[in-house]
Amino acid sequence: MVHENLRTAFVDLNIFLQTLKEDNFTGYVQVSFWDYEGILFLEAGEIVNAFEEAQGRRRGGEEAVENIIRMSKQKDGRINVYRLAPEMVTILASTSMKEATYKDLSTEFTSLDKLMEKLNKENHSGYIDIMLSDGKGGGIIVFQEGEVVEAVMSDEKSGGVYGKDMLNKIIDDVQERGATFNVYRAGLESSGSERTGIMQASGLQGVIEVMQEVMGTIESLFDGLTKRKGSFRDNFNRAQVEKSDDYPFLDPFAAEFEYRDGEIKFSGKITAEVFVRGMRDCIQVTLDNIPVEMAKDELYRKIRSALQPTVTKFGEKIDDLGLKSSMSEFLSS
Repeated sequence: MVHENLRTAFVDLNIFLQTLKEDNFTGYVQVSFWDYEGILFLEAGEIVNAFEEAQGRRRGGEEAVENIIRMSKQKDGRINVYRLAPEMVTILASTSMKEATYKDLSTEFTSLDKLMEKLNKENHSGYIDIMLSDGKGGGIIVFQEGEVVEAVMSDEKSGGVYGKDMLNKIIDDVQERGATFNVYRAGLESSGSERTGIMQASGLQGVIEVMQEVMGTIESLFDGLTKRKGSFRDNFNRAQVEKSDDYPFLDPFAAEFEYRDGEIKFSGKITAEVFVRGMRDCIQVTLDNIPVEMAKDELYRKIRSALQPTVTKFGEKIDDLGLKSSMSEFLSS
């Protein structure tokens, strides 16, 4: 374990993930609340897949990435970070969450060690997901061609136990406290396209984070020049309608995008590139209609100057996402 029991109230997950990316981290990040668990799998710092469970429902892929990052902004959660070998991340990240090979097995009728013996005989690659009966802990046991390659168990009270050399302790604890098991098989052949989608979702989250600050800065400048609070928002809303034929996600009636009180809310399914182009064009239309006598060059110069703190704050992320070229009117020096 690299980090244990970090509090969501004090950790910005987006910044934390950026740090892990800089460190080429390979492993997984677990975000847990009393009624929620989400896991982000990283390989060389890139998010390659994600799973989440809430209210008995499981989700994976892009939707899970977005939900986990959103959940991490709430208080009273815990973040644990585990380092894993690349091959183990490959197994876990490629495991389908849609259908369990064996589902809802209980210690009342199934012993964990017998289940492990069965998976060994089947040359199973994938993992056993363990949920303690009291709802206060759980873990995973990872298999590669029938052999256990990793085991992790976390508990609200006693912390984490990890390493395949701790298997006997994990088995004893599970049998003593009771648990439910789900067994998932790795789908290695289909992981490539899935990973591309996850990386795109991660990129979109980064774009939204930067664009949110860009919008807030331009809004403050716009409202200051027009001497009316809400002037930017009103003009931007009109620009949304004007550009909605080119970018359907901007259509107010689609309810996929909303900018209000300095915050972007987005629920659509598009690439980061399309999102950036739509936002850029919509902002340009908004600025074209500013009810102030000012040369366009002067207006854009003021905007670039006001955005320099944002460029400094998100410098590496802006470079990684290619925003300096796609938003050069606003983010260049």
